[in-house]
Amino acid sequence: MKNYILLFSALVVLASCKKSFTDLKPQQSVFTEDVFSSMPTARAAVNGLYSLMQSYSYYGRDAMVIPEVLSDNMTRSVKTGNRYTGMNTMTHTATDANVSRMWSQIYRVITNANAIIANESKLQGIATSLETAEVKQLVGEAYAVRAMAYFDLAKFFSRPLKHTTDGSHLSVPLVLKPITNVAEVVYPKRNTAAEVYDQIEKDIQEALTRLNTTGDVIINGATNAAFFKIRFNRWGVLALRARVAVYKEDWPTAVTAASAVINSNRYSLFPYATLFSNFQTVGNVESILEVANNATDNPGTDSYAYLCSQQGYGECLATRQSMNSRSTGTTLSTFKGLYEAYTPTDARRRFVELGNRNSIGGEVNVPLCLKYTNISNYTENIKVFRLAEMYLSRGEALARIALQTGDAAALNASLTDVNLIRRSRDTASTTRLFAATLGTPPVGSITAAAYVDSIIVERRKEFALEGQRLFDLNRTKTNYVKINSAGNSTSRLIQYTNTTSSYYYRTILPIPVTQVQNNPNMVQNEGF
Repeated sequence: MKNYILLFSALVVLASCKKSFTDLKPQQSVFTEDVFSSMPTARAAVNGLYSLMQSYSYYGRDAMVIPEVLSDNMTRSVKTGNRYTGMNTMTHTATDANVSRMWSQIYRVITNANAIIANESKLQGIATSLETAEVKQLVGEAYAVRAMAYFDLAKFFSRPLKHTTDGSHLSVPLVLKPITNVAEVVYPKRNTAAEVYDQIEKDIQEALTRLNTTGDVIINGATNAAFFKIRFNRWGVLALRARVAVYKEDWPTAVTAASAVINSNRYSLFPYATLFSNFQTVGNVESILEVANNATDNPGTDSYAYLCSQQGYGECLATRQSMNSRSTGTTLSTFKGLYEAYTPTDARRRFVELGNRNSIGGEVNVPLCLKYTNISNYTENIKVFRLAEMYLSRGEALARIALQTGDAAALNASLTDVNLIRRSRDTASTTRLFAATLGTPPVGSITAAAYVDSIIVERRKEFALEGQRLFDLNRTKTNYVKINSAGNSTSRLIQYTNTTSSYYYRTILPIPVTQVQNNPNMVQNEGF
């Protein structure tokens, strides 16, 4: 065991959503044969995937906070603990504990998914005729979860697919089979971005071939609507495909996948008047997939809500232009903090309302982070996919197709999608709807290229504090100003054209130092 190298530092365990499934013994790092000897244990194994995703090192906190605090959306209060310190100043290193925990947690998810996928034939052999469809669903969910896990790893730890023309730059190691021999030495190499994204697409397709075409979820042999939004179903997988396609710049696939979700008619946009409260409602009308929390199973004081709430740690604040009076090497004349990105009539501004830091010596009249605030029983679910994203992704894809092909109909369809979101979020939207043209713009219109830039701004407003901003900046190579503190004028200019800048390097995460030290085949990201 001395030379046994895993992709993560902790041993793999299976856990049900109530943490009640039998854990592997500490000395074990492989799955025993009896794990998949019955349907109850198979169900518990799949439940365990979602439980692992719930961790504060994944969707419970870090996967939501890190892309915001590394971007222009979020900063830390002057009254704070030692959380995300390096990331807030764009000086994070390979020894950062948040980095190693996230890497380990996501690979735990992958390792457990691998075991479920590898035992598909065994599960089909033990299933009754009434359980065959459920087995297909369980394995389909494992494929979907693995696809999302590898996509998340690729976003955090490598450059976007189009960073090189052929995707030949390094991404993350692909490990697709369960560990079956404790004497085996595993020294995985990093795969290329093209290889990782090809595998993601293969897993998405495998999931779609197994999941119910209606999108219904089978639990214990029967369709159960209570699980429709907290387990991967057909529409959740197609939402994932749409998001992946946007990051791949595969615009036709983004249009097709997003359209399928929209046309399912299983979801609807939040009404303007109740947007704030609806977002915080579990299983709300717009959610496609949520990571579930309940009163007995949640990250507690390690949660995203506790980090943001002024009755909890309250350390993270949204950005505001008045927080800064200067930036290094440029002016702030074109920079907008998140608070300024919204008009006063935009319902989404409520998620960054001005308030006071509830700590002696803390800031006053600063934007608070209010998307997740329940620290009474921590039962807010983390929203992973929402219907609004499908409209904005389809809208962006259609606009980019229009730019590439000169298709005016595609541009008009894009305007319909994006303006639908603007109209549902802002009571004064009739005076602020986009009008764009492929030719010379008439008065009151903008060029199609300027319109695409405006869609990225709209995405910032819609998905603020939901863990997407950094990745939109990375894939579009958009320069931005990183505010380091709400209490002084320090800031950082992030320029994607300056690829030798230490700030540019740190728009992705390093490979954890232990992985590089213990694995002779592991290559560190440039700049770390």
